[in-house]
Amino acid sequence: MNRRGFLCGAALAGFARTGAGQAPNSAASRPGGRLCAIHTMVDMPDWASNPGKRFDPQKFIRLCRQAHVEVIEFKCKNAVGDAMFPFRGRTCPRDWVTETRALAKQAGLEFIAYYNVGLDNRMARRRPEWRCIDPKGNAKIAFGAFNWMCIRSPWRDMVLDELRQMQEGLRADGVWFDLLGAPNAYGLGSFDPSQACFCRWCREAYQAHFGEQQPVSSDDPEIRLRVNRFGHAARLAMFRDASNLLRSLDPNLELGYNGAGNYDRLGGTPKELQDLVTYNSSEAKQHRLISFTAKTMWAMGKPFQVHTWGGFIRMQPGAASGTWAAWNLLPSSYLDVSAAVITAHAGRIGIGVNPLPDGTIYEDEFRNVGRTLGAISEREPWLAGLKSVPNVAVVYDAESELVLLPLPSAPRGGLPVRQEATGLHHALLDAGIHFDVVNAEALAPQNYCALLIGNAVCPSAGLRDALTKFVTAGGLLIATHETSLRDAKGRRLPDFAWSGLLGVRFTGVSPFQEANYGWLSDELRGDAPAYPVLFTSPVLEVECTTARPLAELVYPEAHRSPDVFTDGETPHTHFGKSTGKPLVTANRLGKGTVIYVAGPIGTEIASREDTWLKRMLAGAVKKYATGFAIQADAPPGIQVVFGRRGGVHVVSLVNHYAGMIIGGPHPQVGPVSLRIPESVFPSRPRTVRPIDAKGVRWRFAKGLLQIDVESVGHHALLVMECA
Repeated sequence: MNRRGFLCGAALAGFARTGAGQAPNSAASRPGGRLCAIHTMVDMPDWASNPGKRFDPQKFIRLCRQAHVEVIEFKCKNAVGDAMFPFRGRTCPRDWVTETRALAKQAGLEFIAYYNVGLDNRMARRRPEWRCIDPKGNAKIAFGAFNWMCIRSPWRDMVLDELRQMQEGLRADGVWFDLLGAPNAYGLGSFDPSQACFCRWCREAYQAHFGEQQPVSSDDPEIRLRVNRFGHAARLAMFRDASNLLRSLDPNLELGYNGAGNYDRLGGTPKELQDLVTYNSSEAKQHRLISFTAKTMWAMGKPFQVHTWGGFIRMQPGAASGTWAAWNLLPSSYLDVSAAVITAHAGRIGIGVNPLPDGTIYEDEFRNVGRTLGAISEREPWLAGLKSVPNVAVVYDAESELVLLPLPSAPRGGLPVRQEATGLHHALLDAGIHFDVVNAEALAPQNYCALLIGNAVCPSAGLRDALTKFVTAGGLLIATHETSLRDAKGRRLPDFAWSGLLGVRFTGVSPFQEANYGWLSDELRGDAPAYPVLFTSPVLEVECTTARPLAELVYPEAHRSPDVFTDGETPHTHFGKSTGKPLVTANRLGKGTVIYVAGPIGTEIASREDTWLKRMLAGAVKKYATGFAIQADAPPGIQVVFGRRGGVHVVSLVNHYAGMIIGGPHPQVGPVSLRIPESVFPSRPRTVRPIDAKGVRWRFAKGLLQIDVESVGHHALLVMECA
């Protein structure tokens, strides 16, 4: 059957719309269905002409239907304090929402009401005492423009009252909270005590709880962590009360907030509150970040969504930057890749659309979005509800992150452990390896053949025991940099807590801060050039106990100085001093292997995209791991994702080049060769059905399903159905 016939037949069988609803076997009727969403940016500033007067709800819904939209997130109250719903006590130049919600229901579109909890300039002017303030009494401003409102002040009662009005008036299918938090407790927040709110309600609450004045500054990690958690306590109380209120009106209401799932462990969100969230949710725009975010939330086992802009200010291949109201459309070719990455992991994409403040809607904005959402709707019957087939995993240890972040020396606004995990992600993505990103506390090591854990400075003893058992049974573990080298207070230990597992002993830190080099053994290098690899950072110095060296640490010939340099623009000197000390080691333990890298290789990759470090890391996975669930030979830029739902297995081949060639048809890229053991399937698949793939051939040989593809478009699927 050709692609057109296959898609048309599948659409009739599994994705047909029937009037106001969906066919019972459609994607929308399954958990995690409805993958096509828009996030509607609505602003009505006082200075704008004719606020809201030209908004046409019927046209809006018609364009949504034509653009394949299934879920509408619509602003009811934004960061400025503009009211798009007629709340009591607020000026509402135009009710954008009530008729739009009614028409959406008639059209069978899910309607999510957006409410900004933390920011409100209009109310800040009316009730300045409710604002968040700094230690000097100045207003706390977010994004250089919006007043933080304190959710310990009477503002929280107004929020709850407006949420009740909104839900009683709209009976929305869901409510999504933005900026739910405090100045030092939104997402991760800040561990700098001066960044907290110092309004009288916060100061009184701190005094009552801790018996002392709220600190303005501190270098004590315990106090810094306490102040961050104090901010998050207000966030959690606000979410609990808002959720209980809304669920009392509709027990089946969909609930979510920005950052749900992505920052829950770092923000101390307890499980009972995580369970109130229907969809985990986070923002991401750059394609690699979208992938890391999607993989992280996919592994949590709950439906999720990723929000991304519909406009841009600056465009680079695979990496757009801008704002939520950039007034410059992202090309659908870029959005196609964003959507492909998210939906390959069974997630929902929410693309920003921007009616003008007077309500004018431009049809071509929806046509642009519709091209992307239309491609999702073709694939949605096979993508919705997929779970990952375990293969390889990058392990992120949030506990180690929380050890480092309260330290005064921690990078401001940075996540050093996540940064290391991000680089490990990039290396595997570029190598065409299917993998998950898993939080350490949820890891089931026995499901994987290889695990990569980066800079987990203070992992739990339970994780060490589980990984020791995993390696002994035949698994591959790759650990990097300071993994297990600090205690619970962030102090460096005299040796690795995992010294026996790693097979090395800590001896110190390289005296060169600006650069270090590594000379790879023939075994590790493969067919790469015989030339050193570069770390533009300090690395640890170790000696082998039971491990053997795979790469040697090489120093620069000299420290870079105003008088010592080989080139005026290079911040380090050339390699020149062999140390005899190992930089990469391999420790055999039982049937498995532990690879240790003494430098922050993930951080180096994330910051510099060093192709040789990526190649070394991915090559180690392919060389030393066994028992893969899927193996792929594909050009760099083709992302491989393997999922299953019941007896259906789906391989996504996402072509990242499509996000680099802006305009014109998507480039066809290939060839791709896949090998999947028959043991992965409950029974031998009857067929392999391709979407957006050319020249597909498949066969069984020696216990493997071999699939060869000549080329793929922007998001190819290979659908395998078992009897």
